[in-house]
Parts: sequence; C-alpha cells; structure tokens
Amino acid sequence: MQKDKLKERVLSIVPLPSNYKLIIAEYSEDGRVLFSWANEQQDESVTVELDCNGNLIYLSIEKKDSVSEADSLSIDEKRRCAEQFLFSHYPLALEDLTFSKAKELSGVERFYFEQIVMDLPLEHAGCFIDVDAVGNIVRFKYNGVKTSPEIPSKLVSKEALMEHVRNTLVLQLVITNLSHDVYNVKKDGLHLVYEVNSIFKYHADSLEPTLTIIRDENEPESYAALPPLPANLFANEFTNEEIIGITDELELIREVDMGPEIGIVWRKRDWKMSDKDLSVNSFFKMQSEDTVKAMISKKTGKIRSFGWMHERLGNLQLSQEACYQIAIDFLLKIIPDYYPYLQRLIQEDEEEDERKSKSFIFHAHNQGIAILDMVIIVVNRTTGHIDYYSGPNFDLDELSQIPTVPAISMEKAYRLFLENVDFQLVWDKNYDDELESYQLVYQACDRHTRSPIRYIDATTGEIIVSNV
Repeated sequence: MQKDKLKERVLSIVPLPSNYKLIIAEYSEDGRVLFSWANEQQDESVTVELDCNGNLIYLSIEKKDSVSEADSLSIDEKRRCAEQFLFSHYPLALEDLTFSKAKELSGVERFYFEQIVMDLPLEHAGCFIDVDAVGNIVRFKYNGVKTSPEIPSKLVSKEALMEHVRNTLVLQLVITNLSHDVYNVKKDGLHLVYEVNSIFKYHADSLEPTLTIIRDENEPESYAALPPLPANLFANEFTNEEIIGITDELELIREVDMGPEIGIVWRKRDWKMSDKDLSVNSFFKMQSEDTVKAMISKKTGKIRSFGWMHERLGNLQLSQEACYQIAIDFLLKIIPDYYPYLQRLIQEDEEEDERKSKSFIFHAHNQGIAILDMVIIVVNRTTGHIDYYSGPNFDLDELSQIPTVPAISMEKAYRLFLENVDFQLVWDKNYDDELESYQLVYQACDRHTRSPIRYIDATTGEIIVSNV
C-alpha cells in the first residue's frame, strides 16, 4: 500500500483532536508504518501501526481523562466492545483465536484473544485489547496467527520433575521490595523472604531444563567492604543541581510527573537538532540527545538517579583507583546514611582498560542479609565527574522495622516450596531457532494459583507468587 494511502487508512481508524500534531511517521523496509500524534505537552498521544497490507497491528491512546465509577460499564459490556473492535479489523479472527481471559489493569480491562493448541495458548500469538471504563478502546496489539507447533509424542512424568526439583532447589534469605501490583502481598514495601534462586522450566518430553539456574552456587558473587566511614563526616548541603553538575549553560526543557518521582531534563541553551525528520530515531534524538536527565523523589525531594547523555570530555586519564575514590566520595556526599549498608561488587573486568568511564556497583546488605537493591555510579575518567548515578530504592526507616532473624527456617521453607509446587504445560517461544517456533515445556507453579513461586515469606511462611 502506498504511503499516502497508509496515512489515509490510519486517519480512518481513530479520530484525532485538532490540537494534536504529527510527531512520528516511520516507514519500515518490510512495509510496516508507524504514526504518532501528540498534544503540545506530549502528555496525551495517539499511536497507530499498520502492517504492509494496511491492517492494524498496534494502537495506543494516551489521555488524561477521568471517568466516574457511576459511568463505568460492566465487564461483559467491555468485552463486547473489545469483540466488536476486533471484528471490525479482523472479521474472521475468532476462527483462529479464542477469548481466554480478562485482566484488570490501571484504569482499563485487558481482554486476551489467544491461539490455542492442546488447550494451551501460544505465547506472543493472537491479540490483547484494553477497554477503558466507558468502553473506549485505548490499546490494541495484534501478534497474528502462528504456525501450529509440533506436539510431542510423549511427556515426562511429574514425579521425575519433582525429584529433579528436590535435588536442585536453591533458596536464599534476602530482603526485597515487593509490590501488590506484581506479587500476591498485602502490603507494599520491604519483606524478609527466601528467594527461589532457580527457574524450573523443562522440555515436556525430556528431563532437560530449558534454562540454567540463575545463580551458580559454585561461583558466588564477591564483595569488598567499603573504606571506613570518616569520623569527622559533616553533612554539607548541596542543591540537586550542584550534585548533578548543572551549570548556567544548561536550561530546563522538560519536567514530567512520573508517580512517586519527578523526571527533569536539561539541555544546552544553544542546542540545535541536525537533520530533523519524523522518524522514530529523530524523535528519540529530540527527546534525549545531549540531555541531562534526573529522577527526583517526591517524598524526599532528593535525587533518585541521573545520567548525562551529553558527552563531557577532559584531559585527565584517571586510574581505576582514582575513579573508585571519586565514587566513594560521591556516596558520602549524596547518601551518607546508606553508606554503612553498601558493599562493592567485585566485577570480572576490573583490570585497567581504555574506556572513557569506569562503573562501580554497590550492593546493599543488612547484618549479613542481602538486600535486593543496588547503587550504580559511573565516573568519567577524563573529567572526574559523575556521568551516571542510580541510588537505593528502599527506605532506611522501613528497613529498621524488618527482622533479620527468620521465623521460618530454611528447612521449613524448603518443605513449604515442595508441598506447594506443581507443574503445568505451556507453549514457550523458542528463541534459539532462526525461524519462529514453539516448544512445549513444563513450568513449575504454585498448585493453588497456578502462578510461578518467587519467594517464601520468612516471617509467615506464605507462598509469594508472581501475578504478571
């Protein structure tokens, strides 16, 4: 389909507000086309993608409209809206696809229409449709109908799988941040848990894991203690701009509310974009090229992270040890209260090299228990400045309330896992093949929820599963 016809086709799919302007028009070599429009603030947008035949394969409508609960449709009414939309673009869709489930997301209901083989959905096939409270379609993704995979002639017994799990299960006592949006926990925040350090996924016809254990027990990560906290450490007050390195030659170009954080972007005042067009690459250049970006916590007003996309070059040739001292000084400057909890991760490539920057990773621990959180600092070897920083994502006051002695022993947690684990067949996309294909696998899951077991609560013994 010709370019002008494709654009006409897009405009016939979704009405555009008069104040929206075209910000992306990307034509791919395979014939796909992507258009995106947005308002002046770019906090509301419409994005549409068509395949080479002009069929809709992606739609996203981002709006700030709020709807009262009194106006909300029932889930059955929303499903009918989703089906009508699907039929309008793919009239024969339900010959190959089957409605499988609905999922409540933030402000929308997501309906899945999947390709089913052996009563199991194929991963990344079919489509999903998001419907808002009043029946508007706000997101659509069509992955298509795939070639039906080969069905194995035999299946491994669950008894054999269970025996393998008994021999390979690894648990680790950790402190981690859990959200009810992702896990079946009642309260967001830090939890003392036993982490399941293995992914149990097996080929359905042989006792062969499809993935290796995440962490090899024989090669544990190595850490080094940080230099002692200085006895005469004084709390100096620095502005966020001073810490990041913002100077008068930079100007604020964007500030975005991102929930618990504020995103701020600076750029040189005299910056001009070269070769501007409507491609995706050009759009991201306009958003990010030569910028400095920071995330500021609303709760504390302090820096959560920042990064320099604007390259800074100097005449220095700092050694790794000099860069490390700069990183330590920066930690003491920006998060002195967290300093006693941090240990340096010893990385494999710690020898001197010719790169212009040196990165350091610091993992958090509390009384010998790993906190699944890290701090990253990248030091520019030519200037001595910090080019990137990502800070801790946990609260010290909350950490002080978390027990460091588990009420549930490791042995009890091990038994709880085995008592609750089951195996379910799923179609898994085979990423090892050049051509798209699927393989039937057994995936370990909780026998009650059928979701993957990620943690055992070390205080209550509750099974914590992933909801996503």
